Amino acid sequence: MSKSVANSVTTALKNSHVRWVIAFLLFIAISINYIDRVIWVLAEPKFAQSFGWYSGVGALPPAAVSKIATILFIWSLSYALFNFPGGWISDKLGSRNAMAVFFSIWSAFTAATAATFDFISMAIVRAIMGAGEGPVWPLNAKTSKTWSNQREESTMYTLAGSGQAFGPIIAAVIGSLQIVYWGWRPTFIFWGVVGIALALVWYFYVRDRPEEHPYISKRELDYIQSSRGVHEKGEKSSLSTKDTWLISLKLIFTTWAGIGELLIFISFGYILFTVLYWIPPYFYGSFLHSVEKTGLYVGAVDSALLLGYLLSGPVNDGLSRRLGTVMGRRLGSLIPMALMLLFVAISYFTGTAKELVPTVLLLAAGAGLMNITVGSWAVNAFTISPPETSATVYGIYNGLLNVMGAFNSLILSWIVIHIGFTAAITSMVFFMAMFIAAYLIFIRESTFNVAIEKGKKLVEEAISRQKS
Repeated sequence: MSKSVANSVTTALKNSHVRWVIAFLLFIAISINYIDRVIWVLAEPKFAQSFGWYSGVGALPPAAVSKIATILFIWSLSYALFNFPGGWISDKLGSRNAMAVFFSIWSAFTAATAATFDFISMAIVRAIMGAGEGPVWPLNAKTSKTWSNQREESTMYTLAGSGQAFGPIIAAVIGSLQIVYWGWRPTFIFWGVVGIALALVWYFYVRDRPEEHPYISKRELDYIQSSRGVHEKGEKSSLSTKDTWLISLKLIFTTWAGIGELLIFISFGYILFTVLYWIPPYFYGSFLHSVEKTGLYVGAVDSALLLGYLLSGPVNDGLSRRLGTVMGRRLGSLIPMALMLLFVAISYFTGTAKELVPTVLLLAAGAGLMNITVGSWAVNAFTISPPETSATVYGIYNGLLNVMGAFNSLILSWIVIHIGFTAAITSMVFFMAMFIAAYLIFIRESTFNVAIEKGKKLVEEAISRQKS
C-alpha cells in the first residue's frame, strides 16, 4: 500500500472536527467585526475632543451627540444596504472567498479610521467599513447551513455568532484601556492589522463545501450530510441570479412564516442596536464620565450577551429535540423576550433614580435573555430557505434588521436630546412587544412547514425551466 493511500485510509477512519474549527474561525471573524464597531463607540469622547466637538469634561454636548448619531446612521445604513447584495455575492462566491474579501475590506477601513480628522472624513471611512461588514451574518448563515448536521444547526450558528458578544467584551475591557493609554488612533490601526491577518487564515483553511476540505474524515462528512437533502450535499447552486432573488423575495413576502420572520428581524434590529451602541454612551453620559470605567461596566453587559449567545444554541436545539423544531423555538424566543421586556421596563425606574448598579444588572440580564432568542428566530430564517438561496434570504432579512438599526440612531439621538437617556434606552420595550406579537401570530407549525415546501417547489420549478 502506498503512503498516500495509507494516509487516505487513516483519514477516512478517524473522526475529524473540521466543522467546529470553521465555526471557531467564524466566531473569531465576528468577534473582530464587533470589536471594530464597539471601539468606535467607546472612542466617541476622544475623537469628539480631537475634532473640537467636546471639551473633554462631563457629558457630551447635544451638538456632539447629533454629529456622532449621524455618523452612526451613515455607517449603519451602508452596512444595512450591503447586506442585500452581500448575501447574494456570498451565494455566488462561496463562503471562503467572500469572507476573505469582506473581512479584509472592513479591517483596512477600521485601520483607516485613525486617519480621519473631521465629520466628513469619519463619515466616509465608516461608510466604506460598514459596506465591508455587510455580508458577515449572511456568511454565518450560509456556512452554518452547509457545515452542520441539521440537529446542531442552532448550536453552530450561535457558537460562531457569539462573537457578537465576545467582541464587545474585548473592546470594553482591552479596547477601552488601549484608547486611554495608546490613544484612539493607534487602537484602530492595531485592530485593523489583526483583522487583515485573520482574513488570510480564513482563506487558507476554509472551503466552501465539506467534501472539498483536505482534512475532513469520511465519518464527519457522512454525519454532516446525513440530515441534508440532495441539493444540500455540496452541490453548487445552478439557479440564475434572477431566480435566486425571485425565490428569496417570494419566500419572505408571500408566506406567513416569511412575513413573521421579517417583523421579528425588524423589531430585533431596534433592540440590538440600542444595546450595542447606546448603552455605552448612556453609562458614560448619565453615570460615569470616564472611558475606562464605562468600559468595565459595559463589559458586564457584554458578558451577559456572551452567556446568552452560548446558551442559545444548546437551549433551542434541546427544546427542538424534545418538543419539535417549531414549538421548541417558539418557547426559546417568547419566554426570554418577555422576561427582557420586564427587566428593561424596571430599569427605567432605577435609571431615573440614578442607581447605577441596579440599572447595569437589569440591562445585563435583559441583554443575556435577548441573545438566548437568537438560536430560534435567526436560525428559522435559513431553515425555511432552500440551500441555494440561504445567504440571499438571510441577507435580505439582515439588511432590513440593519435598516431599522440605522434609523435607531436617529430616533434615539432625538429622544436623548429632547427627553433623556433613560427614556431612550427603555424605548426598546415597544419593539419587544412587536417581536412577541409577530412570533405568536405568524410562526406556527403549519406556516413554518408551508414556507419550507414552497421554497423547495420554487427551486425545483426554476431548475426545470432552466433545463427545458
